[in-house]
Amino acid sequence: MKPLAVRTLCAFCFGPILLICAWFGGIPLQILISIISVLGIREFCILVKQKKNIQINFPFIVIATLCINWYIFFIGLNNIIFIFILICILIITFDVLSNRTNHSTERVAYTTFALLYIPLLLEFMFLISTLEKGNFLLLFLMVLIWITDTIAYFIGAKFGRHRNIFKASEKKSIEGFVAGIASAFIFAYILNLIINAIWNFHLLTDSKDILAYGIIVGVIGQLGDLIESNLKRDFQVKDTSKLLPGHGGILDRFDSLIISAPFLYFYFSFIR
Repeated sequence: MKPLAVRTLCAFCFGPILLICAWFGGIPLQILISIISVLGIREFCILVKQKKNIQINFPFIVIATLCINWYIFFIGLNNIIFIFILICILIITFDVLSNRTNHSTERVAYTTFALLYIPLLLEFMFLISTLEKGNFLLLFLMVLIWITDTIAYFIGAKFGRHRNIFKASEKKSIEGFVAGIASAFIFAYILNLIINAIWNFHLLTDSKDILAYGIIVGVIGQLGDLIESNLKRDFQVKDTSKLLPGHGGILDRFDSLIISAPFLYFYFSFIR
């Protein structure tokens, strides 16, 4: 089967599960986020062990991941910085008590980064769902990211002439990057019209909201993809794993969402 066909089939299999959980929110969404977080942590730990020869304590980091996930679910972001500091101190303490001095700094740094990058940022998906019309906002974000990624991929593959702009992703072209930004603005407007036609209300009430979605998905979302590509370049791998046929690993699939979800939450919570 051709790679594009495998990629499409995988999207049709797993995409609806994500959309359904996002629509219902609450416990179903939180369980899905926890599963994604643990799988992402697992991928990261394997990469660190295989490519950097550094062993991260997997049971500990999984427990810490779930603590972050479910603390935010029940409490929110209140005092999350203190919880994170406590976890970091426990990481360092565990290293000391284990008498493991080799690569101690790297081990602590990788563990701390993984907890920040994966469970903490992913949990903003749930926080978005708690906002007014949050299920629509989250679904809108997911669908717009998928559309933007798809258009950027195809335009870049077919018309991309100026490549190697970003060392993190040599195949990414300026044509595909610009097409992704443009499509984010265009489809933010179109999707808003579709929602109004079906549910009889405007999710994005003015041009400022459409502009925000366009920037968050088109610019910041693609930045998330480049950040993940930069990590993979450091680990010298093409994909974080082969868990999702045609897509790579969990971190490959959720790279844009990991970075864009916090910005969307901040916009609707503090800026709008």
